Amino acid sequence: MIKSLAHIGLRTQNIVAARHFYQSLGFTCQRQLDIQEPRGTIAVAFLQQQGIVLELYQLPWQTDARAAQDSGVDHLAWQVEDLLATEEWVKSLGYPLIEGPCDHPAGSRYFMIAGPDGERVEFLQPLNH
Repeated sequence: MIKSLAHIGLRTQNIVAARHFYQSLGFTCQRQLDIQEPRGTIAVAFLQQQGIVLELYQLPWQTDARAAQDSGVDHLAWQVEDLLATEEWVKSLGYPLIEGPCDHPAGSRYFMIAGPDGERVEFLQPLNH
């Protein structure tokens, strides 16, 4: 039986850049490890914030970049208390908005930025109607 979400695994082409990006958003590195494989070493980092755990990993062999239109995880979404303040903070970090801010029919206002590997990162605030 499922109890909770354990972590979100994100494959990256550059684990140092990915770790820096998510740490700039307030995540802290909880654990790093190297996994030895016949084709090389897989670098892994677990980052955490407010009970959300990201597993970043970089494969030592070349992989094809996933096209945005392919199936799979489309974006990560973080709920915030003050979207306007979050937008100002994200912009102060040098991350341009790639979508929004705008209202979503599901009852929230949101915007998105791009992560270092092209993943879309959403920040949303529920609307109180």
